Amino acid sequence: ILIGIVIGIIISTTIVYSAENILTGSDVTYSNGSSSSDNVQKAIDELYEKSNKSKVPKAENTNIVAVYYYDQEKNSENFCVTGDEGTCKYDTCYLNKDKDSCPPGTIIEYMVSSDTKVRFHVVHDDGENITLQSQQNTLNSIQWYTENNHSYGPETALNALEEKTNNWTNVNTFDYSIGDDKSTLGYSGCAAYNYCMEKTYSLHKESVQARMLTVQETNKIGCENNFKSCPIWMYNYLNGSTSYGGTDNDLLDYRYWIMSAFSPNLVSAWAISNSGKINYDDSTRSYGIRAVVEINK
Repeated sequence: ILIGIVIGIIISTTIVYSAENILTGSDVTYSNGSSSSDNVQKAIDELYEKSNKSKVPKAENTNIVAVYYYDQEKNSENFCVTGDEGTCKYDTCYLNKDKDSCPPGTIIEYMVSSDTKVRFHVVHDDGENITLQSQQNTLNSIQWYTENNHSYGPETALNALEEKTNNWTNVNTFDYSIGDDKSTLGYSGCAAYNYCMEKTYSLHKESVQARMLTVQETNKIGCENNFKSCPIWMYNYLNGSTSYGGTDNDLLDYRYWIMSAFSPNLVSAWAISNSGKINYDDSTRSYGIRAVVEINK
């Protein structure tokens, strides 16, 4: 009996040791084949991700690659600000053609062209169509306008943005106007983050792929002239954003321009700051630009 016990211990110890070697991969070779992963665990994670994606219903718009619930609560089991967090969950709001079925902040990966994928956040869901803003700056270090006179509107910024996005053939082309209460985007001049009642400039665009946000749109999302009043996705990926609750910094701009002018003077325009608030600055300064686009569900 004693000899049998000793032999059993030796055999079980050998098996455990061998199993540990296998699990740590110390003697395992791995050929990645068609996988982009460089080790066994990453390959398993990649297969798990692909398996999960295969279970998600396909969108009618086949350029929609993935949609994730947005949740900026760091202690939440569904925490998801960028789409890269391991706790992100797939959302199927794109299957619902009702207005507001995809709430602001929802993360959408989208093929803007046959070879370019961009991550966006939902600004507003209008039912059949969704308005999105790029997750990161589409352009860096661009002036709102080249002269100290915002009565011409953000021509410098918009021209650069339109040139950058003219090959985004998978987003909708659309017309818009801004200037007064009869314009599709409302008034162009705002004396405060929640007061836009002046026609500072007038602008009409046809068949474009992108524009910038307005003060009115940021106000509806919750942005005020207070630190961290904007949701994190609005100011994430700006230089220094992590100091104010953001998850990722950009090395260049600490603000990005939006479309509205600051009406009390002739030289300022509104921008989103890395501190999570909306404020104004000299329109000849160079900051980032984030594309606002429209897509079908």
